[in-house]
Amino acid sequence: MKDDHLERELAEAMFERSRREAPPGYDVEGLVGSVRRSRRRLQTAAAAAVVIVAVGAGLVSRAADDRLPVPVQAATATTTEVPAPLPSVAPSSPTAAAAAPAPGSTPVVQADPARTTNALLLAALRYQNPATRSAVDTAQVEALFTDESAYRRVWGTDSTGVTCGAAVDGVLAAGEILLYRGTERLDLAPSPVFDGATGKVTGLTCRTVVADSRSGGPGDPTVSGFYGGLVAATRAGDSTALARLGRQFVTANLRSDQGPTAGTCSFTAPPFWLADNPSSATLTHGWTVNLGGQHDFPIDIDENAKIAGSCGK
Repeated sequence: MKDDHLERELAEAMFERSRREAPPGYDVEGLVGSVRRSRRRLQTAAAAAVVIVAVGAGLVSRAADDRLPVPVQAATATTTEVPAPLPSVAPSSPTAAAAAPAPGSTPVVQADPARTTNALLLAALRYQNPATRSAVDTAQVEALFTDESAYRRVWGTDSTGVTCGAAVDGVLAAGEILLYRGTERLDLAPSPVFDGATGKVTGLTCRTVVADSRSGGPGDPTVSGFYGGLVAATRAGDSTALARLGRQFVTANLRSDQGPTAGTCSFTAPPFWLADNPSSATLTHGWTVNLGGQHDFPIDIDENAKIAGSCGK
């Protein structure tokens, strides 16, 4: 009974309290607005973080790859860029000053003195031989000189001015130009003088070459002996000289490979010879030879002073 009484009093007390105090209420719209405002703040912060990360990545990428163009800020005022003048370079020598073209003029193309010398000597050798004189174009020869006056002074009327006044049929050009008639070397050595600006011939000097009684003086006995002997045989009408000179100056291997015209690139009766552009190795040396044709050919001479290669073989 006591328990029932207590339960009843407790129930009545609780009922009375619930009548006096209403349950707490909630502002649904205010709560939803608050949640939305918080969500917008989070979205704004997230977007800002993305922008910061992207900018940082772009700066790192741009620093790693210097080939990317650097952004140019827009100018606030119109300006005109004036390039700095290039520094002027003074010619290193009077020759260089003479060679420098004037502003607006056509640059001068300098001729190669070695090629000019080769062309001048070949023209003189052809002109001095009646059989090949018609192949010489004197206008082209004159073009090798600085002017007509230099051409007439050096070439003269018969080209012998180029060869120190002597008619020759052989030339060995190796720094110094040596003149031959047959196998005999003359004691004269011509030396063309070139214009520093154009590389063309302005004059020619001659000097005397003294023969050495022990060595016979400068030259290459194999070249002058073989090719000078062939030219002399052509002039004398000796058809047996090629085989005889071949045995003396050409190796047996080359004669076996190239036959009776070994060492001559098929020339059998050369009107003249010109050897220049020398080369050398440990035991061998070589030349570039012209026997009156339109093309030169190389030769190699072995340690025994015999022609061991010609025409590229």
